[in-house]
Amino acid sequence: GECDMALAGGASVGLRQRTGHLHEPDGILSADGYCRAFDASASGTVKGTGAGLVVLKRLTDALRDRDQIEAVVRGSATNNDGAGKVGFTAPGVDGQAGAIRAAQAISGVGPEEISYVEAHGTATILGDPIEVAALTQEISRLTAQLGGPPDPAD
Repeated sequence: GECDMALAGGASVGLRQRTGHLHEPDGILSADGYCRAFDASASGTVKGTGAGLVVLKRLTDALRDRDQIEAVVRGSATNNDGAGKVGFTAPGVDGQAGAIRAAQAISGVGPEEISYVEAHGTATILGDPIEVAALTQEISRLTAQLGGPPDPAD
């Protein structure tokens, strides 16, 4: 309720770029120039150029104005787990799981309503396992609240 509409976006435009990049073992940049998030052969990410922008607006206002709606944000959370972090650029599993738990709680969406999870894959040896472990921890917790895993026959 702090504003009626907000713009959120970002851009990365490199001018006079040389092609390629220097790979450093255990660094963020890919060894072979491919970004393979959540893949066993992942070795890092790649740089790119582009821009993106979204308009954030209350759902009631967007419906009233007959706006084209691409997604509805039900909850969000941020995290800075300080000394619990794995490194300067990566959270710890517990901190990441806490952010997932907070976003789910703020959203008001019950575990039985969750059918899709969007994840932030870095394609790095450090980042992806943290993301998967945190998601696994929270999905396991939510599944336990429901009384166990769903029956595949349903």
